[in-house]
Amino acid sequence: MSENLKLAVIIGSTREGRWGPVPAAWVAEQAREHGAFDVDLVDLVEAQLPQYVTEQDLWSRPGQPSEPVATLGERLHRADAFVVVTPEYNHSYPAQLKHAVDYYMREWQAKPVGLVSYGGGAGGVRAAEHLRQIFPEVRATTIRHSLVFPMYWEKFDENGDYTGFADTEPYAKQFLDELEWWARALVNARKEAPLPA
Repeated sequence: MSENLKLAVIIGSTREGRWGPVPAAWVAEQAREHGAFDVDLVDLVEAQLPQYVTEQDLWSRPGQPSEPVATLGERLHRADAFVVVTPEYNHSYPAQLKHAVDYYMREWQAKPVGLVSYGGGAGGVRAAEHLRQIFPEVRATTIRHSLVFPMYWEKFDENGDYTGFADTEPYAKQFLDELEWWARALVNARKEAPLPA
C-alpha cells in the first residue's frame, strides 16, 4: 500500500455568506473516503493573509515572512496536491484567491491542482478556466477532471441541506483518481530531480 498523499483543500471565497465551505467539506470527506489522501482543509478567511504585500512577504525576496504568510506557506508546502474550491464572481474567480496564489511560488511548484467550482447555470466553469491560466505561472499543473455545482441554491431541502452531492459523487471518484495519479507521478519526479529553474 502506498503512503497517503497530503491534500490541501482550499476554500477560495472569503465573502460573508459564502457557500464555499459546504462543497469544500464534502470534497474533503470524499478525499478521506477515497483512501489515498490525508486532508488539510484550508480556509482563506482563517489564513488572514495581509491585504497589502510587503517586501518581506514577496516570494522572490529574502527575509522572514509575516506569521500568516509563513503559516499558510507551510501548509501549502506540505501538500502533495491541491483542490481549489472557487465560486464565479463576474465571470472569474475571487480576488482573495488570486491574492493567495500570488503570495507563493515554491509551495505550488510541480504539484497538481484539481478545480471545484460553483455558481449560476455554468457552475462557475469560467472561474475554473481562468485558474487554468494562472497555475502554470506558479509551475503547478491543473488536472483535466473538475467538479461543478451549477445553480446550487436551487437544490436545498426543507431543512436547508444541499441535495446535489449524490449526483456528483460518481464524478468525485474519477476526479480524485486522476488527482492521485498526478500527485504520485509528481512526488516521484520531485524525489528524482528538482524542477529545473
